[in-house]
Amino acid sequence: MKTCKISDVADIQSGLVLSRKVSKTNTGLHVYRRLTLRSITDESLLDMSSIEPYAAAETIDNAFLTRENDIIIRLFAPPRAVLIKKEQAGLVVPSQLAIVRVKEQSAILPGYLSAYLSNERCLENLMEGAGAAAQKIIKVGSVADMEIPCLPEEKQKIISYMADEQLNILALYKNIAKQEALRTKRIIKDIIGGIR
Repeated sequence: MKTCKISDVADIQSGLVLSRKVSKTNTGLHVYRRLTLRSITDESLLDMSSIEPYAAAETIDNAFLTRENDIIIRLFAPPRAVLIKKEQAGLVVPSQLAIVRVKEQSAILPGYLSAYLSNERCLENLMEGAGAAAQKIIKVGSVADMEIPCLPEEKQKIISYMADEQLNILALYKNIAKQEALRTKRIIKDIIGGIR
């Protein structure tokens, strides 16, 4: 099967070193929302509740802001990848994360690339390249050098759809579990008699 390097089909860069742009005064603030390491869950979902405000001293270059169809990769173990949707655009990407943008006219679809980068085997390969340090850090170059199978567009669309459906189901289950935990706490609190 024909493969191609990810660097041939996508531009890859690390995020912004936040300390370089942070505002030290309250004047000339540019307020953004930023991703954190916690923003990408172990299930490869984007946790919008972990987004934090970020006050910059100057306008942030668009290269460091999320766009629809960007793939954001957590560079600290365990690595995870998430595909950015339209409503998740405009977030500042910090240097602990990498941005993968599929090139225009590429034969690889963003959803397929995201699903591939979220595959367990792919993640294991990234971890092997991270070395033996206690805190394993994935190198952007390791992502760029990975090979991806060049599947026909129809197969890529099927994989993209299936991966997206799986993530939607996971998000739904997580929300149901959260609501059930809140309901149980409320019932127990009511039975015990509330706050003393």
